[in-house]
Amino acid sequence: MKNVTTIRVRHAAVAAGMGLLLALTACSEPANEDAAATGSEESGAEAAADDGEDTATEESGEAEDEGAEDEGAEDSDEQEQPSGDVVAPAADFDPCTVVSAEQAGDAVGFAVGDGESDELMGSQTCTFTSSEGLAASVLVQWIPVEDDFDTTVASATSAYDDVSEPEDVVVAGTARTVALTGETMGMPAAVVLSQVEGGFFQVVVIGEDGQTDQAVALTELTVSQV
Repeated sequence: MKNVTTIRVRHAAVAAGMGLLLALTACSEPANEDAAATGSEESGAEAAADDGEDTATEESGEAEDEGAEDEGAEDSDEQEQPSGDVVAPAADFDPCTVVSAEQAGDAVGFAVGDGESDELMGSQTCTFTSSEGLAASVLVQWIPVEDDFDTTVASATSAYDDVSEPEDVVVAGTARTVALTGETMGMPAAVVLSQVEGGFFQVVVIGEDGQTDQAVALTELTVSQV
């Protein structure tokens, strides 16, 4: 019976990680197509407008262009500067290398076995299951995909059943973090999504007693170890 429970909660953890990735893929493809179509239309409109406009003197135009380029370069430099408060994991960052079973257990409030590392559709996952025979597991997932965070949250709400309204929470080292609850494979799940430099983390506590506070605590631990 214990083996059956362990298998079930592991499958639920995999489903949680895979569900978000599939939802992100589904959301990004139409967005890319729309962006390409919009870009083509705008290029055509701009070309037509340029052909119909009378230009001012060449010297004045060149001076304005140079000034705009200088300002644009300065703005670009400022935008590219990462915030010193936000962590920047490597693309191949493995949560299992920085979070031990003891640390994970302390964060979520129940003992877990050693984390199992896996690569899932380009993401790095670390799964912990209860070592006390509980129907509970924990997933820490690093997804090195830079996307609009609101899109990521929307994808998460579509990846789970019976999802609660996402709530913003504060986690040091992240640009933004939200917490929500839902179900995966019929099991309750407490979910925390955190935006950092180069991607985002998903931390999921699966089980009847799973709480977002536990997922937040494990998120704080993981981010602090990056």
